Amino acid sequence: MDARVKPAHDEVKGCATMDQSAIDELAKTFMRARRTSERLDALPARLAPQNFQDSCAVMATVDKLVGEPIVGTKIAAKPGAEVVYAPLPAGRIFNSPARVPRALTPCQYMECEISFRLTRDLPARAAEYSEAEVFDALEGCAAFELVDSRFKDLKSAMENRPYEFYADHIANGAMVFGTFRNDWQKFDFTRTRVSMKQGGRTIIAKTGGHPTGNPAIPAVVLANLRRGTTGVKAGTFIVTGSFTGFHSVELDQPVTGEFEDFGTMEATIVG
Repeated sequence: MDARVKPAHDEVKGCATMDQSAIDELAKTFMRARRTSERLDALPARLAPQNFQDSCAVMATVDKLVGEPIVGTKIAAKPGAEVVYAPLPAGRIFNSPARVPRALTPCQYMECEISFRLTRDLPARAAEYSEAEVFDALEGCAAFELVDSRFKDLKSAMENRPYEFYADHIANGAMVFGTFRNDWQKFDFTRTRVSMKQGGRTIIAKTGGHPTGNPAIPAVVLANLRRGTTGVKAGTFIVTGSFTGFHSVELDQPVTGEFEDFGTMEATIVG
């Protein structure tokens, strides 16, 4: 976990509409909510981000206040939708089996993902990166994202106020990574059985479900976003989206996830 990647928001086209005082105020509001577990209503108009540039400006300010190294990126690149992403700070990264403090993720939501880590640099350059180049530079693992929102109504923020949702680091609470492996390309994740269980209860079991089919495709999008600025460094974690959607879990009980024949992960939210 020694990758050091600065928040690369400069590849976003266009300009933020929020002034710096509003950006600072919203960042401090999010920081207070993180410290106290306070949950926010919809933001007043003067603090509400109006585009992804605004969201990025708020995230960058929060990251500066947190002061932790940025070790990865969460990226959503659904077909036909705006590409959005959020930095992943080191303090919210765990290895399976993990014990994650409830203070870090008080919403107690988890979802199953296939995540990636770069094995070599993808430097800035003029030429576009191909899928093959990016795929060959990745190792993959089974993972949990612990979803956590600073808003009272996460679903409403996602559906009705997306730029507020994005500014809140796209509701990332923490990541729990299983064992990384280099042979992930031999798996067809559209046909892979995925399940999440807690105690004797199966929370969800299904086949496939990633928005892009192959969960590595958003990593290609990220490489090409960053090729005009910073590039992407070896060791960077790349989180590309859920197979299962997020589900509520109980406190102090291990949750296990499995991508059949590929990998497993375990996490316990401890209070």
